[in-house]
Amino acid sequence: MIVATTAEKVTSSSRVHITLVDEFIQLTQNKIDAQNDPFVRESLYDLLATLREERAGYLDLLNAASMVKAA
Repeated sequence: MIVATTAEKVTSSSRVHITLVDEFIQLTQNKIDAQNDPFVRESLYDLLATLREERAGYLDLLNAASMVKAA
């Protein structure tokens, strides 16, 4: 029971984090599109890559919690 409850909390938290990271990814992409300075664009692309890695980590966590709940 405790494992299922913890998995549900992890699932809920991961979904919220993924949504926030998705919003930040979109905001960053919009800033890139509006930016003329190559240095700033490159910096924002680095940030975008980091955000995508972070999103993938939350997705992995969500998938792991789903497997625990199914067991």
